[in-house]
Amino acid sequence: MHFFLKKALTLLILTFVSCNSYAEDTQKQITIMTEVYPPYNMKVDGHLKGISVDVLEEMMKLLKTGQTRDDFMLSNWSRSYSMAEKRKNHMVFSTTRTSQREPLFKWVGPITKTTIGIMAQKKKQIVIKKLSDLNQYRVGTVLKDIGEQILKESGIDEKQLHSISGKNAIDLSFKKMKNDRIDMFAYELNAASYEAKAKGHNLDDFEVIYTLKEGELYYAFNKETDDRLIMRWQNALDTVKENGLFDSILKKY
Repeated sequence: MHFFLKKALTLLILTFVSCNSYAEDTQKQITIMTEVYPPYNMKVDGHLKGISVDVLEEMMKLLKTGQTRDDFMLSNWSRSYSMAEKRKNHMVFSTTRTSQREPLFKWVGPITKTTIGIMAQKKKQIVIKKLSDLNQYRVGTVLKDIGEQILKESGIDEKQLHSISGKNAIDLSFKKMKNDRIDMFAYELNAASYEAKAKGHNLDDFEVIYTLKEGELYYAFNKETDDRLIMRWQNALDTVKENGLFDSILKKY
């Protein structure tokens, strides 16, 4: 009798520890990485704002993580992306979900639709009929950005790709086009236009000459993140969409 009582007590303790471990795991804070990628994530008057930022903060309120947008780490894209890819309990946003990136992360979304394209100065009158035509030009990209990845996957000569990094990558790319250091810039069109205008570039001088991909933006979590935690974050996003907060945020931008 003593044996069965001891065994039952052991099972009870193991169950309690398991449940407690699960609770701790699903409440664990995520280190959140982002970049300047307006109108989705950007810094205005010293504070992070944008569609994805506002939505994420509403999700965290529902999850009761104790975090706010002030806890997000703003860095350049290549560093943010690499940290989320390599470190457990890290996440990066806003991230275009692609077949190449699919196995590298666990995904929560979609946040919104996105279009990656190529912009150039109108005065150059560049016409691109097929991707291989890009091999005739100097194409600006952002290191590890989806635009760069698409071009590499498509077989564009890497000698033609002029990638840069840093928080001012969009502004610098437009300056390089104006100074004839590159012929065009491959990036998410809304983000490129928004940031270029904010930095004083005249968008009337530029045009979209080619569309590379239409997709959707997501929050990308390190692939070792517990599936139960991913489910909680996804449920939080779904709730923000269902209760009308998501539409209100979109209208702000």
